[in-house]
This record gives sequence, C-alpha cells and structure tokens, in this order.
Amino acid sequence: MKKTSLSSAQLQPSVQEGGLITVAPCGDDMILIDFSATSNANQSVRAFWAQLESSRPGYCLESVAAVASLAVVLRNESRSPAKRQYCAQELGRLASDSLGKVPPAGAEKVIPVCYDQAMAPDLARVAELTGLDTHEVIKLHSSGVYLAEVMGFMPGFAYMSGLDGRLCVPRLPTPRPVVPVGSLGITGNQCAVYPSATPGGWNLIGRSPLRLFDPCRAAPSFLGLGDTVKFESITTAAFDRLWAKR
Repeated sequence: MKKTSLSSAQLQPSVQEGGLITVAPCGDDMILIDFSATSNANQSVRAFWAQLESSRPGYCLESVAAVASLAVVLRNESRSPAKRQYCAQELGRLASDSLGKVPPAGAEKVIPVCYDQAMAPDLARVAELTGLDTHEVIKLHSSGVYLAEVMGFMPGFAYMSGLDGRLCVPRLPTPRPVVPVGSLGITGNQCAVYPSATPGGWNLIGRSPLRLFDPCRAAPSFLGLGDTVKFESITTAAFDRLWAKR
C-alpha cells in the first residue's frame, strides 16, 4: 500500500494542558505555541523561551518569543509534514511542562532619559489626555519599574510593561515619518526606546543618549528579554555629554 504524507493543510492545531495551550503549524517551517489562554501568558512564554535556549532540541533552529506566544523555527531536515507533526507534539509537551514556572531573572538596567520638552514633542499631548501636568507625567514615568516582555519590531527594540495606568494614552492619529534615535515612546500600557530612527506612532516624552543597539558589540542589544528597566531623568547638558560618548 502506498503511504501518503501529511500536507500542510492536514497539519491541524492541537490543544494541550486542558485547552490552555494551542500548538499549530505556522507556514512551512515554524510551529506556533499559543499561551494566550493561560493566567500569565507572557511569564509562560519567557519561561518556555529560556528552557528552549538553555536546552535547544535538535530540530529547533531558533525560538522567537512574542507577548503571548512563541514560534519555533525548524531546521531544514525537520520541515517535512511528518517531522513537523512530531515536533509539534513534542513542543506541546514541553510547553505544558513550562506552565507555572518562573523564568530566569533578567538583568537590571538603568536608562538615562532627558524629558526636556525639546526632546519630548508629545509630552504636552500626554498631559492633556491624562489630565496631568507635564511634571506629573515625568515623575510617574521616571518612578516606574519596567519589564522587557518582548524583543522585536527592530533590533534592540524592547516592548516594556509596567507603565503607570494613569499614563495610558492612544497612539498618534498619524505616525511620524521619522522618530529620532533614542526617543522614549509610550502608548497603551507599554513604553519603549527607539534604538534606530524609524517611522513610529508612539507618544514621545523624552530621549535617551544611550546606544541601545550596536552590531559591533559582543552583545549588540543593550536590553534583553526579561530585563527590568528603570529610567533616570537627566538634564540636557548631561544628555549632550553622554551623546558625545556614544
């Protein structure tokens, strides 16, 4: 009898751990593990990512963490439908084992930020939307402790949670064609610092002189997944001094 192989269309999503985790094919070379139904999805994602990084299965070329899901890029030799089905089953088991585990603590980082209005073109907008004055916005932001939950969008860009709920504001109605490198942006319940100049629609309330991504460094990205971050308010003179040392 001729043996038939599974096609991509036949690779159906599977559900693990009482319906909390979904494992599904993603294109022809990835498996997507979705934790969004779990009680602390991002913690589970970071725990599973750390597990895969410390003991990477032979079929795993790369693991890419998102807010509530993780994609595993398969090596070429593991991309046939039958092998992808096997990988999906094993990844589902491994993902279930990671539930409830606490991910390894990241590094503690301090990022200097100048909140001067010349470097914070949306500071007044945030103040107006929140009913706070600009000094209160700066105080609330600079007193927070943030967590790098996701690395993405561009090299060195960290989506950080921990923004005070009083500072939650929508994106700009029209994105800027260029956001200056080092700009500190907030939107929703997140904040981030732009490592490179790029279009963007977040509210800019300050700017950091640090070089957050440098491909020539041993560790190119200043921030990593799971790092905790504090922002230190600096003057424009301090900004200029630190900028000159980049």
